Amino acid sequence: MVSMDSESAKREDAAKEAAKLVLANPSLDLEDLKKRLCEKYRIADALKSSEILAKIPEGERTVAVMKALRLRPVRTISGVTPIAIMSYSDCPHGRCTYCPRGEYAAQSYTGREPAALRAIQNKFDSGKQALSRMDHLEAIGHKVEKCELIVMGGTFNSQPKDYQENFMKGAFDAFNGFESASLREAIDANEKAKRRVVGVTFETRPDWCKEKHIDEILEMGGTRVEMGVQVLNDAIYEKVHRGHSVQDVVDETRILKDASLKVLYHMMPGLYQNEKEDVAMFRQLFSDERFRPDMLKIYPTLVIPGTQLYEEWKKGEFRTYSSEEAAAVIAEASEYIPKYVRVMRMQRDIPVQLIAGGMRKSNLRQLVDAEMKKKGVKCKCIRCRESGLSRLKNLGEVDEKRVKMERISYDASGGREEFLSFEDEANELLLGFVRLRIPGEVGKNRPHRKEIDSKTALIRELHVYGQEVAVGKEADNELQVQHKGYGLKLLREAERIAKEEFDKKKMIVISGVGAREYYYKFGYKLEGPYVSKFL
Repeated sequence: MVSMDSESAKREDAAKEAAKLVLANPSLDLEDLKKRLCEKYRIADALKSSEILAKIPEGERTVAVMKALRLRPVRTISGVTPIAIMSYSDCPHGRCTYCPRGEYAAQSYTGREPAALRAIQNKFDSGKQALSRMDHLEAIGHKVEKCELIVMGGTFNSQPKDYQENFMKGAFDAFNGFESASLREAIDANEKAKRRVVGVTFETRPDWCKEKHIDEILEMGGTRVEMGVQVLNDAIYEKVHRGHSVQDVVDETRILKDASLKVLYHMMPGLYQNEKEDVAMFRQLFSDERFRPDMLKIYPTLVIPGTQLYEEWKKGEFRTYSSEEAAAVIAEASEYIPKYVRVMRMQRDIPVQLIAGGMRKSNLRQLVDAEMKKKGVKCKCIRCRESGLSRLKNLGEVDEKRVKMERISYDASGGREEFLSFEDEANELLLGFVRLRIPGEVGKNRPHRKEIDSKTALIRELHVYGQEVAVGKEADNELQVQHKGYGLKLLREAERIAKEEFDKKKMIVISGVGAREYYYKFGYKLEGPYVSKFL
């Protein structure tokens, strides 16, 4: 009988040889290579790509090598590693007509989505979910040292306070690698952890983004809020039992931005609107200064058994878009999406066998791209111009000699937004950006946070794209743009504009706890949930 130590040693040797051969010739037949090496070293179970990758130095993990190993650098190519965890939450208002809730799942989920399956497998334990995801990503070659924590499931911030705090503490304990006595201690400890949380996102509803709710979100480390907006129509909200109004969306968007949070809208084309009405809705999103979110997730309406909408659909009272119709609507709507917006997703992760009506193809973004190509137009959104993604897809490379700082100024939610970015305009590539907000005047629309007065400017986001580079390390491969000085230049220019053009005396940054040390280097100090600096 072969000992475990002997088997492990043979796998190590096989992985080392495979790594050398892949580096020498990334176009080789990977499966044939694995088979030959298993025979040569007499290994019973096939080599894993992750074992081979572990033997390749980080600086040599090029696009070609990652593709040869059939691994996906796209998961961390935007500069941070997303870690999604799911709470076992419902919604306080009841249930919308289109909303699924699978057995053992949080409200609005079927229980068959990847994040939901991980949650169920880990009995909705936040720490176990986070560890499971981080360990998996590390095994397939991704760095997990700069992470964005995404809290999903129902309306999390409507749950009992103790549940929220214990759930978030468990997650931060997982990133820290040890247990803290309280959520506050766990958050503060993450400043110096190996696995740092540089952003926290909460999914919620517009009527759960009042001032007191936002204060609680900030206390839990929140930096971004995803609001289920769906449509901009009060009659439809009433029809689907949504439980809030368009005015709630307007008011809470302003309050969120004036608290320095990033704002993402979930939109649902096909929800009692035809193609023309849906395109008009997207046009209004960005022509009307009351809205203008920073990010979008576009989820064409699906009919799921067990919902009230399903009963309407069965009776012929509701019609859904086909995959092609949804793509055509989104392609036309994309012409109205500005350069300061990032379209994060274009469809939900619901398995096709659970969909009774609606689009059934899983490649909506590709269908939209093809439709736009037919029209001769290109999407201008942030995601479509990210330098790392473009390089990964062989769509173009940054010419750093032609990189220039660009500026877009626009009014939004009662304030002024300055979107500064480093771009290679010739190749239509984006390297990084900063969102600077000048809140509305004191009075009715005054920011409610005590840290923010009439002489305060806000940085709601500072992001440099490209494959994640660990905190304190230098870029070491062709996909990495971080830590080359672009972020500091954006920060300095935002400070200059705030001081010289708007006469502001203080800058507030909504920094994820794991990114605080970056700002400390430039004179910022902790102030409540923010870091701040006098200009």
